[in-house]
Amino acid sequence: MDLGRQDQGGGRLGRRHLSEQGIWSARYGAITVANLTVVALAAFDGLGVVAALPGIAEDLGSVSLLPWVITAYLAASAIAVLVAGPVIDAWGVRTTFRLSGVWFLVTTVAAALAPTMPVLVAARALQGVGGGMVIAVALAAVGLAYPHELRPRAFAANSMVWGLMGFGGPALAGGLLALGSWRWVLLVQVPLTVLALALAWTRLPRRTDDAPGLRLDLPGLALMTVVTLASLAAVSQVGVNWWAAALALAATVGAGGAYWWHAGRASRPLLSRAHVVSPSFGLVHAATGAVLVAGLAADNYLPLYVQITRGHSESLAAFSLVFLTVGWTAGAITFSRLAPRWSEAHVAVFGSRALIPGLAVALAGVASGAHLVVVFAGFGLAGVGVGLVSTSGLTLLQGLSEPAEMGRITSAHQFIRTLCITYAVAIGGALLLFVVQQRVGDVEAVRQVLAGDLEAARAQLGPATAEAVQDGLALVIAFALVMAGVVAVVTLRLRSRFADRNPT
Repeated sequence: MDLGRQDQGGGRLGRRHLSEQGIWSARYGAITVANLTVVALAAFDGLGVVAALPGIAEDLGSVSLLPWVITAYLAASAIAVLVAGPVIDAWGVRTTFRLSGVWFLVTTVAAALAPTMPVLVAARALQGVGGGMVIAVALAAVGLAYPHELRPRAFAANSMVWGLMGFGGPALAGGLLALGSWRWVLLVQVPLTVLALALAWTRLPRRTDDAPGLRLDLPGLALMTVVTLASLAAVSQVGVNWWAAALALAATVGAGGAYWWHAGRASRPLLSRAHVVSPSFGLVHAATGAVLVAGLAADNYLPLYVQITRGHSESLAAFSLVFLTVGWTAGAITFSRLAPRWSEAHVAVFGSRALIPGLAVALAGVASGAHLVVVFAGFGLAGVGVGLVSTSGLTLLQGLSEPAEMGRITSAHQFIRTLCITYAVAIGGALLLFVVQQRVGDVEAVRQVLAGDLEAARAQLGPATAEAVQDGLALVIAFALVMAGVVAVVTLRLRSRFADRNPT
């Protein structure tokens, strides 16, 4: 069934009628505000808690556990996204959002009031469960609450909020830390969560009449937990302990293979093979995963280049991350404008053609030492390509999904996106640190800068390290260009497969 031609009551909607009752209309406005509030919470948590880490360490001690304040949340959130799929399909987005929202609210308060570092880490893990579930509900709700023609606008609004948080989030976190303790960074999320719950409590769709009963695949959950934790471990050990990174990667591959075998035999696996590698869904996953790797592998290390090679301040280095995010938001908004005339697959091809020149400009700027404006412009254009491909891909995926499977398919896609982002960071770091190791013989100073401790690294930094970082980032961008070629090939196959699909 093509949901793109029906409203929630099953009636056909004309384009003009959809325009008149858009995502901010009386019918959808509360759902839109609730979804955007959830997106803002997710974006701010990532920015704010990172900014609060020094204050947390000073207040609670146990500095060795400090990285787990972030890692515990990310790991629990990634696993919860998978669990959310069958729960949403069985209970509906309304009930799932109520339960996960209240869970997130309670665990956020617990984290804000944590008296010790171990308690904080445990509370952050529990908070991550709620955070992952709520994000999964927000994505699935777009597919279930809006008609297909409005989904590009809903996703564009989500991207805009994420982009705005990229600008305003650090300033808000800094203001909270200046006025109070790190606990305020968590407590400020409480009223926003209450707002989202109040707005969406009775407005999200109920469970469908043909919804399956809930039966969690516990063996599959255990295996995917190993995949997630081992993936995060592999990323954390890149450039620190290569043997540990290799062992973690081997564990990831082993657990992933075991899960694939299990999924072929379980009657209702946590993550269905068909939802991952079917001809239609598989192409969408591949295009989106490849574009995220291409866009984020290099962007994550742009601040390192700005600080070490160009000698600029930490503030400008942090600001350099904004350009790909802003481009991403612009790409999502552009898709929402093209959607009435272009199919999702045609937009994805267009996005791949923006990605390649953007990365080429960034590579030329880094390799030649051109003005940073050139480098930032390249990353901005690449971000437009990422936004076009990833947003059109998610919209196409939901247009191909049956309502009874919307939760599982959307959650599978979000989990794949999470893994691709994780490995983009790992591959980029591995390539950059490999060049530094070969050229300088020591990567300790670079690791200190990556950890945010530029002062401790200054004595070890010199022209050779600066040049090595420049060449390393150039190699990472070259790898990203190869991945951009993969995106171009996959999106062309998407266009060929869905050439006859009408625009949204």
